[in-house]
Amino acid sequence: MRIIAFSNQKGGVAKTTSSYAMAVGLSKRGYKVLVVDADPQENLSMTAGIDLNEVDPDPEDIEALTPEQREYFEKNVPAKLFEVMAGDKDINKAIIPIAENLDLIVGGIDLASADMTFSMLGREKLIKEAFSKIKKEYDFCIFDCSPALGVVLMNILTVADEVIIPLEPGAFSLQGLSRLYKFIGQIHDFTNDKLKVDGILVTKVRNTANAKIWINDIEEKAELLKTSVYKSKIRLNVSVEEAQTMKMDLFEYAGGSSAARDYDDFIDEFLGEE
Repeated sequence: MRIIAFSNQKGGVAKTTSSYAMAVGLSKRGYKVLVVDADPQENLSMTAGIDLNEVDPDPEDIEALTPEQREYFEKNVPAKLFEVMAGDKDINKAIIPIAENLDLIVGGIDLASADMTFSMLGREKLIKEAFSKIKKEYDFCIFDCSPALGVVLMNILTVADEVIIPLEPGAFSLQGLSRLYKFIGQIHDFTNDKLKVDGILVTKVRNTANAKIWINDIEEKAELLKTSVYKSKIRLNVSVEEAQTMKMDLFEYAGGSSAARDYDDFIDEFLGEE
């Protein structure tokens, strides 16, 4: 299983969109894919059509259940990544099939409190230990990471093979990039020496003179950081938001859109195809 983390400590750069598009695109190419929504905002899960009121309800709603309803909930509702990390649930109970060749794990809103919850020794290997049970069942695992440089990202990078960094060309696009690279370097040195940055994916590209300047800045920064920028660029397209609103993947909703074509090109580039 090849494990890829989409990460950037800056929000609004299309991490979720890119994670889900890559997962769907790979599954449509016949690969068996697991996508993990590791952001407590749970936007990827919502885009995939998951009813979070059912899967990740408020604690007050659970407390209001009758004993019979609570027993049903415990037996039938999928586990969340947070519960797996806590050792309360098995990883196999968290897997939700959402399409052919494509499964999903919901992170859970409790991931927002992970830094306070997980303070034990070895806390950086909680996900790695859980995922060792399923590593032979998938070709790819895609993590949609939250912007926080905390214990959840530490866990993901400890198990991941590579990181893809989405960046929107803008005045603040490079903000925090060096800090993220330092964090990745620390994980490489102390918990995962196979970890590498595969590349920077430029997203939300507009056809403007400023965008070209900012993309040039990104390429210069990438050279300084000794990494590469994917040749494929993802153009800004209204179909992305429309697909998310309709709770459909981009390829199903608007397969002929510029964004869908760009993500197809990116996946082909990632796989090393012509």
